[in-house]
Amino acid sequence: MLRRSFSFRPIGAYIALMFAVILVLEFSTPPEYIFGYLYVGPILLANWFLDRRSTVFVTSLGVVLTLANLLFPRDALASSVAVVDRSITVAALLTVAYLGTQYRRIQEESARQKAALQAREELSRAQSDFVATLTHDLKTPLLGAQQTLQFFGRGQFGEVSPQQLGVIEMLQKSNHKLLALVDTLLAIYRNSLSGLPLAKQPSDLDELCAEQIVVLQDLAVSRQIELVYEGSEGAHLPVDALQLGRVVANLVGNAINHTPRGGRVTVRLLRAPDEWRLLVEDTGTGIPPTDIRRVFERFYQAENTRHVPGTGLGLYLSRQIVEAHGGRIWAANRPGGGCLFGVSLPDSVPPGAAALARSAAR
Repeated sequence: MLRRSFSFRPIGAYIALMFAVILVLEFSTPPEYIFGYLYVGPILLANWFLDRRSTVFVTSLGVVLTLANLLFPRDALASSVAVVDRSITVAALLTVAYLGTQYRRIQEESARQKAALQAREELSRAQSDFVATLTHDLKTPLLGAQQTLQFFGRGQFGEVSPQQLGVIEMLQKSNHKLLALVDTLLAIYRNSLSGLPLAKQPSDLDELCAEQIVVLQDLAVSRQIELVYEGSEGAHLPVDALQLGRVVANLVGNAINHTPRGGRVTVRLLRAPDEWRLLVEDTGTGIPPTDIRRVFERFYQAENTRHVPGTGLGLYLSRQIVEAHGGRIWAANRPGGGCLFGVSLPDSVPPGAAALARSAAR
């Protein structure tokens, strides 16, 4: 802060000189001529450049000297005007000292908060860089392990028994999940740096959604969940089919994971004025009202869903993708129980949507 650029001795000497000048003016004139207001200068200097104890000392000295002029060099207590004026001056000095102290406290607190914010931002950048480097380095050995497991499964290293083949398939599924997580982390990191690049082509949203539903049917069957898709014809838009496929897979997979056995997940593609909407409804436990606005934050998971395997990245990445297309994504609890996730995409992506998505990603 500015006060650190001045040493104690020059400021103390300057304040003493100001006191000397004011004393001369005060005690060489009648008490009715009040120069005590000039003590405001030394008080503000002490408050800004010196410590709190020095400020209290300078303020007290100014108050004492202002009142002392009622008695010296001659008794003026008989003058009620002088007493009232001096009392007002003392009140003004005390007020200035108090306000100056409060202003200094606010400035110091603001500086501390700014330093803490900068430290958090630097820590966040360091964490992001660490995650990006770690995930990038993990991808190569994971790909190698996946290829090796495929060779084992094909019997290229010798005959494989049915029991061994089952273990290999289980390892392949686990390895595939790890690769998907690594790809998600890398995608989020790249999007945060330079925005989400889109390879838009005319696509059929109904066909895109149906393909993802077919892929996820096995997961739904394994969890004894009824997965229903209600499509709509004519849903042709210029979109990035690969990225939007991620959104559909994330939302539907998330709904399946949070729906108890015997439940139902319904996916609808609907036409709305000037836009297309994708709605994913489940019959799970829903989301607590305090968490529903934060489900699209990075690494965030609601309290009642933390027992479900996940990282909290799928919905965050889905938000990035939808906003890059100029759309919006939301979540709401259904009146009859369960949760609804919705995506709306405009018929034509408005100009500047990519820039807006880049800003939101940062």
